[in-house]
Amino acid sequence: MMRSIFAKILASHIAVILVTTLTMGILMSFLIRNYVVESRRTELIQKGVGAVSLITPFLQSGGNLGTLESISELVGANAWLMDSSGKVLAGRAPERWLRRLAENPDELSTFFSGTVQSWVRTGRRQADPAIVAVIPVPNTSPPSSLFLYAPITGVTRAADAVERLLLFSLLTGMAAALGIGFLISRNLTKPIENIIVSADTFAKGNFDTRTQVTGSDEIGRLGQTFNGMAQAIAGLEQNRRDFLANVSHELKTPVASIQALAESLADGLVTDQSHKQRYLANIVAETGRIDRLLNDLLDMSQLESGELRLKIESLDLANLVTSHIDSHLHLFSGRHIQISINAQPNLPKIQADPHRLGQVLTNLLSNAARYAPDGSEIKLALTASNSCVALSVTDQGPGIPAADLPYIFDRFYRVEKSRVRSDGGTGLGLAISKKLMTVMEGHIAVKSIEGEGATFIITLPTV
Repeated sequence: MMRSIFAKILASHIAVILVTTLTMGILMSFLIRNYVVESRRTELIQKGVGAVSLITPFLQSGGNLGTLESISELVGANAWLMDSSGKVLAGRAPERWLRRLAENPDELSTFFSGTVQSWVRTGRRQADPAIVAVIPVPNTSPPSSLFLYAPITGVTRAADAVERLLLFSLLTGMAAALGIGFLISRNLTKPIENIIVSADTFAKGNFDTRTQVTGSDEIGRLGQTFNGMAQAIAGLEQNRRDFLANVSHELKTPVASIQALAESLADGLVTDQSHKQRYLANIVAETGRIDRLLNDLLDMSQLESGELRLKIESLDLANLVTSHIDSHLHLFSGRHIQISINAQPNLPKIQADPHRLGQVLTNLLSNAARYAPDGSEIKLALTASNSCVALSVTDQGPGIPAADLPYIFDRFYRVEKSRVRSDGGTGLGLAISKKLMTVMEGHIAVKSIEGEGATFIITLPTV
C-alpha cells in the first residue's frame, strides 16, 4: 500500500499515461486500419469500374474475354465475371462463392441490380478479411457483373508498419513522460518533506526551527503559514517563560521581605515596640502586595481563557469617574497633585461592567499618580463622538520612549529608564485593562512623547 505522497503522485501519473497511451494506441490503430481498408476499397471500385468499361465492348460483341486475367493483375485482386443465372463467364470464382450463391439465390439477384456494391467480408476458410466489390456490366443479357475479391492481408502490411512506428513513438513518449513525472513528483513532494522535517524538529522542542519552503504556490504558502505558526508558538513559549520568571520574581521579593521581617521578630532581635509595629505593618503591606498579584493573575487567567463573566449595564461615565477620584484621593494627598475634569455636556450613557470599568480607571489613576511629579496636574477629559464616549487621562510625568510604546500593554513589561515601577505595582495592570476593554467592546490606547508626559485614552460604546 502506497503511503507517501510521492508514490501516490507518481502512480497516478503512470496510470494516466498508461490509460492515455492505450486509448490513443487503440484509437490510432483503428483509424489507420480503417483508413487503409477504405482507401483500398475505393481504389478497387475505381479500378473495377475502369475494367468494366474495357470488357463491356467484348461482351456486347461476343468477343474473347481473355483480358480478364490481365485485369486481375491490374487491379491486384481475384476477378471473375458472372451472369444473373450464376454462370461464370470468365475468370475463376472461389468454390465457396459458388456454393453460397447457390444456397442464397436472393443474394445473387442483388448483385445484378445495376448498382455498384462493396463490403469487407471474412472468408470462411481464412482468418484475414477481404474486400469484395461488385460492378454491374451495362447493357448485357442476361445481366452480368464483375466480381473483385482482394484479401486485406497485403493491404494491412502498411498499417502494421505504421502501428509499429506508432507503438515505438508511444513507448518512447511514455518513457519520457515517466521521467518528467518522476521529476515533477519529486519537485512537489521534496518541499513537503522539508516542512515535515521542520515540524518534527519543532515538535521536539527546537522552537527556532523554520522551513526554507516559502514560495508563492500552495506549498510555499503552507511553508509561510508554518513559519508564522512557529513564530507565534515560539513567542508564546517565550512569553510563558518570561511570565513564570516575572511571577517568580514578583512573589520572591515580598516573600523574602516577609520572611526576613518575621524571622527578626521571632528571634527577638526587635525589642522596641514601635519597631515591632513597623515590622508588622511592613509584613501586612507585603502580604497585600502578594494578594494584589494573585488577584491580577486570576483576572488575567480568566480573561485569556474567556471565563470572565461581565455584568453589562447602562452607566454615566462622568459620575463613575468622579466617584473613583473621590475614592482615590489618598493617592494624591501630601504630593500637591491637582486633578481636573473636563467633561463635554450631555454625555450619552455607555454600556459597560461598572466593577471592571472601575478596575480599569483605578489602574489608569494609579499609573498617573505613580509617575506624576509632585505639584503637577493630572487632566481627565470626557468627550463623545461616533456612538462612543472617550476618557483621556494625562499626566505630566517623564513620558514613555517611542520604542516602548508598542509593548506598554504587555504583561510585566517595564520601561527601563524613565518609568521604572518602584511602588510595588504588579506589572499586570495595563495588560488587564486592555483585555477588559476588549471584552467590553471598547478600546484603550496610549500617546506619549518622552519627557512630556503620557495620555491614556479609553473608548466605550454608547447605549
